Amino acid sequence: MKVTIKDVAKEAGVSIATVSRVLNGANNVSKETRKQVLKAIKKLGYKPLRVKTTISGVQPKTVGIMVPDIFAYHYSDIAENADRYLRAHGFETFIYMFHRKIEEERLGINYFFMSRVDGLIVCTSKEDDEYLKALEETAIPIVTVDRENKDFRFDSVNIDNFKAGGMVAEYLFKKGHKNILHVTGSLNVYSIEYRMKGFLKKGKKYGMEIKILEGSFDIGYVYDLVSSYLRENGKDFTAIFASSDMIALEVLKALHDSGVKVPDDVSVIGFDDAYYSQYSIPALTTVRQPRADMGKSAAQLLIDRIMGDKKKVVRKVILPTDIVERESVLSID
Repeated sequence: MKVTIKDVAKEAGVSIATVSRVLNGANNVSKETRKQVLKAIKKLGYKPLRVKTTISGVQPKTVGIMVPDIFAYHYSDIAENADRYLRAHGFETFIYMFHRKIEEERLGINYFFMSRVDGLIVCTSKEDDEYLKALEETAIPIVTVDRENKDFRFDSVNIDNFKAGGMVAEYLFKKGHKNILHVTGSLNVYSIEYRMKGFLKKGKKYGMEIKILEGSFDIGYVYDLVSSYLRENGKDFTAIFASSDMIALEVLKALHDSGVKVPDDVSVIGFDDAYYSQYSIPALTTVRQPRADMGKSAAQLLIDRIMGDKKKVVRKVILPTDIVERESVLSID
């Protein structure tokens, strides 16, 4: 017998309207109630109605890909390579941007659930733990990218951001730099936070003096932040570690407009190896992050789950990083 929304409401001990609000991502539902409803959905095997056919009448497999944004290069590269691999293996894909807002992320996940996608790839922040925990009660295979998953049983794809941050500290120390300004993105992003932690730990080991400027991914914010710092403090560092190449570009512009030469006066190292980093002036030394492999690996893991790998073992793929030396870091005595 087909399971209905009425059956779900009865199992969860809530009204049909409450079940509907959960499925539609409404805000006026408590975390505990949402969890009860999702648990009932999983137990009963309820699937919202979805029409999913092609001209030939065949029902294709579909995957939702959720990203904070597709601005610049990072998440767009991950999504593009996941999409390319999935389509090559007969899957339809739908990309949803949640603009780094938790409520929009919840709406997107609920939309994909109601659409009965066969799986999800979710690039997430670190603020959505309770909601992701509730998603464990659903039967939809999920792979997360670019976040720590120690509390969840999701397959995941990452780099070792902590180790990579330490690698930058060691590199700058070997170049003779001991006074460093670390300009971060928003620290509510897992990767940015862990790069900073790794950088600070290794920097402490080497006796480096590190100052932190917490930035943002909003265009112009870091430029204003660094310009203001230079006006108030002068050049009290020999190198800057920018936690992304996009941030590094604003750092380079702020230094240039403040009369500080790179790398003669200050060295700058970025993170990501964005396609444009080789074209900045000077060409940017940076940490290469394998975004194409991150997208492809996430797609491979998800296809395995969708096609029948029901093993309980959680797979965590950690991809390597390396430093790409160009012209923006100078060795000093």
